[in-house]
Amino acid sequence: MHLKKIILLASAATLAVSASGQILAFWDFNDEAVTSTLVNTPFTFAPNAGSQLTAELSMVLADTASAQTFGVLAEGTTVNDLVNDPAVAGNAFAFSRGERSNGATMSVAFDASSINQPVSLSFAINRVVANGVSAYQASYSTDGGTSFTNIGSLQSIAQGTWATHEIDFGTVFAGADEAIVRLTFSGGVQNWSTDHRTNVDNIALIAIPEPRVYAALFGLLALGFVAWRRRR
Repeated sequence: MHLKKIILLASAATLAVSASGQILAFWDFNDEAVTSTLVNTPFTFAPNAGSQLTAELSMVLADTASAQTFGVLAEGTTVNDLVNDPAVAGNAFAFSRGERSNGATMSVAFDASSINQPVSLSFAINRVVANGVSAYQASYSTDGGTSFTNIGSLQSIAQGTWATHEIDFGTVFAGADEAIVRLTFSGGVQNWSTDHRTNVDNIALIAIPEPRVYAALFGLLALGFVAWRRRR
């Protein structure tokens, strides 16, 4: 192969890996039907784009007696849109009614038996008004949900603006065929109106290359450049 081509390929590979890692699964809800009134739980979604493995996203409400709580709304965002048209906001997943969403969980279950590098979960989140849930705790399971371990501290959800949140789980999932990432939401004012909601959009499960991968790519680039200079 021509040395210039080697250099170009190495550069492209380095940029591709360093940009965001490998997208294992992605949900943007744009292909889901909008629910004019939020309906009861549970909700389950298969990845709609960027899927590299079998993964499933689910939302479960703690207060199962409460109807009209979860749904898909035309209130999406381009924040954290890693795979689709960044100019199209699309839809988002919403859970609402203030205090009745306290204890709700969002989980991503996937087979990590072939994944040996660190894994992170990123998403866009927006607490529309003060009465929505105000925080979440991230946790993980490697035994299919029999036991969960908290990771990091309780994270606050800002009001009135979309923000990207990212949780780095390191290599805890390496080789696990029943891996689960779970967010448990808390807070929320006692208000039963569907207007008091929190939206989540553009959820991405990402495998992050380890430092030795970057070293190998940059090494290839350096060797190609040196060889090309010698041939000039």
